[in-house]
Amino acid sequence: MMLAAYVQVAAPGGLQLWVGLFDAQDPPNPVFRLNGVDIVPDVLAPFRAIRDGLNGSAGKSLNHRLIVRFPGVAADKAYRIEVIAGAERLTLSTKTLPQSLPDKLDGTFNVLLCSCYSQPEDASGLVGTIISQIRLPVHLTLMLGDQIYGDLPLLEDLPGDQSGVARVLGEKYRRNWASAALGSGGLGAVLARAPVACIADDHEFWNNYPFRQTQLPHTWTAEGRQSWATAARELYCDYQIAGEAGGAQRIDIDPLKMLLVDMRCDRDEQFDRLVSDATLTAIEQWADDLIAARRGGAPAVGMLSSGQALFVRPAADSKKQSVDAEMSNYAQFGARIVPQIERLTDAGVPLVYVTGDVHWGRVAQGIDRRTGRVMLHEVIASPSRLIRVPLLDSAKENLNRARGIFGRAEPWPRHNAPDGVPADFGTNSRYRLECDCDHGLGFRQTGDHVAIMSFARAGSGVDFEVTYY
Repeated sequence: MMLAAYVQVAAPGGLQLWVGLFDAQDPPNPVFRLNGVDIVPDVLAPFRAIRDGLNGSAGKSLNHRLIVRFPGVAADKAYRIEVIAGAERLTLSTKTLPQSLPDKLDGTFNVLLCSCYSQPEDASGLVGTIISQIRLPVHLTLMLGDQIYGDLPLLEDLPGDQSGVARVLGEKYRRNWASAALGSGGLGAVLARAPVACIADDHEFWNNYPFRQTQLPHTWTAEGRQSWATAARELYCDYQIAGEAGGAQRIDIDPLKMLLVDMRCDRDEQFDRLVSDATLTAIEQWADDLIAARRGGAPAVGMLSSGQALFVRPAADSKKQSVDAEMSNYAQFGARIVPQIERLTDAGVPLVYVTGDVHWGRVAQGIDRRTGRVMLHEVIASPSRLIRVPLLDSAKENLNRARGIFGRAEPWPRHNAPDGVPADFGTNSRYRLECDCDHGLGFRQTGDHVAIMSFARAGSGVDFEVTYY
């Protein structure tokens, strides 16, 4: 039997733990100690089988998970959690979130950004090694989508039934989430660094979900897409979040109000709906709270995060189904979500948007044409480990070796250079976009990387900086 666990993000003063037990048809119920004292936590999600279709010789599920919350903990305090399940024992050290950002002279609140992780390209566990060696304290980890690549390798022959698809996807999750116990590359060291919040993007399902893809025969029929989508959605819920897919998670570290929005799981195929009505309400409430704080004379800064870039043009009609649709291809984005961003600008509330997805890093800004003030910032960190494209990537590497003979080799031959930003964003081109690296007004990062965003109070506002590793 293998035991794995990681701390999921909870509100300041909360402590929430995901526990996985693998390779056991009748696993024991885990017991817990907190700072050396036996404790019975509250059950947030009951101990049950992971929906991966992986069964033992007796036909029972092999893998199980439990999510608990510990009562009586305080904000901004270190804790040691011990998990005991039969002969297996695991110890984690963590710290609960603070109530507020520190003043600039007292330190920073540090958020680790990680996205687009291809486990087969990380057999040595390099991503975990890099993250474990970052000297800054990490208070929060944001997994920004594509934590697994459910649709890779491209030539993979998926079973025709839903349980068969679940087995294939389940093995990928197991390799990533239980990598510490397996002694292999995976996300174990990333998940262990700080409390974790996860957001889905398309590769939790397949490229450009929910649309049919030419290179993926399983998506050619409505029945095939449905069986794959159901299996992927269930496993996303079993491993990455505590509730149902398609929602929004709020984290307030005064005066920073963060909203993590799943804009992938509830997309329709008519380019209308990105999110559910309940998620729209959560976005509106988040904006209302920021505006109320600002009008009340308190500092207020928003952070919005989802699985795709903000400062991009909509995909062309010829590509939005076959290649990649952007958020801005959906009517709901322009009609209901962009107006909430503009409401914040009207109220003088700056916004940072954080994402992954695009396989390059970038820091850019949006200037409100009405006031001339920078009101939007976009931070992208992607990929942590780039997927491999058969034949094409080998050709790129061979060409780069030939260039190296003449001293012109590229350090990242398989990676694309970061895109520039479009000229504008928003209703009637409200914001002028800028990523001017030559004058310190932006940044571009090529290659495999993660990033740390560091926040601190500065007078009546907030300073932040981004460090790429």
